[in-house]
Amino acid sequence: MIGKGKAIAHGGNAIDYALREGKLDKIVGRNMIESDTPADILREFEMVNQYNDRCKNKYMRYEIGISPQDIGKLKSGNMIKIARTFANKMGLQNHQWIACTHKDTGKPHIHLIANRIGVDGKVFDTTFMSNRSAKIAEEISREMGLTIAKDVQKQKEHQEAYTDPVRQQAKEKLQQIAYYELFKNDSLEGFLQGLEKEGVGIEPAKNKQGKTYGIRFIYERQTFKASEIGREFGFRSLANNFSSSPEESHSLQVRQSHNQNVGNQQSYSGVSSGIASLLADLFTPSGYSPEEEGNTLKHKKKKSKKRYYGRQF
Repeated sequence: MIGKGKAIAHGGNAIDYALREGKLDKIVGRNMIESDTPADILREFEMVNQYNDRCKNKYMRYEIGISPQDIGKLKSGNMIKIARTFANKMGLQNHQWIACTHKDTGKPHIHLIANRIGVDGKVFDTTFMSNRSAKIAEEISREMGLTIAKDVQKQKEHQEAYTDPVRQQAKEKLQQIAYYELFKNDSLEGFLQGLEKEGVGIEPAKNKQGKTYGIRFIYERQTFKASEIGREFGFRSLANNFSSSPEESHSLQVRQSHNQNVGNQQSYSGVSSGIASLLADLFTPSGYSPEEEGNTLKHKKKKSKKRYYGRQF
């Protein structure tokens, strides 16, 4: 089971969707609501929340999804129990709400629409609302012996990791090489050269505008995003790892971006053109030209003058 929650401004649209003909299976729960049609239900909500002008998102929309594996486990009345238990655990006892099931997707799920303004006039606290919804759905799953979404995700990740043993083996080898070269070398050029000597291909990942936003490693005919190998090999992480200080890193960025602009890559002597290009991209701050970057450095060095208005004491 999985739970989601969100505060919304348009309660009428949410109620219309939940009770739409063709989607609606049946109403499985309600609290302080007598009507059955969307317009009348909204009118009951508004009777309570119309006097609160400060709250913008006066409604709350929840969705509770049931795992397809649990369809056979559910008995008559279980959906009613889930809706009522979820609402109570969320603390909606003093709030109007209506819950219904849908039949259009083939996957059982519950829609619960609640009034954020309680009958006591208090506004429901929506801090970490989505996280709370997920946690409560997990609690109900455990209590009822249903499938827990978190466990399904872990199983899926485990299966994906070992679906292709050839790729997994290549990844493990590449991780050993990458971490060895990372700790062995004092410079980024040396690190990238070491990878190439070990048969690792390195290529930049570029967006539609031609700007580099990441790095890919190619090893034993398998392509990996740098982040798959380790967080230390991220696009900006590499530049930071080989800089002794933020000031040195920033000045190196400007120098290398200027070298790239004028076609001077001699500072990367002994490296392949692919690595030279990647190094220039690594040290070029995204969205800045060398001239703009130089101006940025000048502005940072200038201290802003304090201005005082009115009388001084």
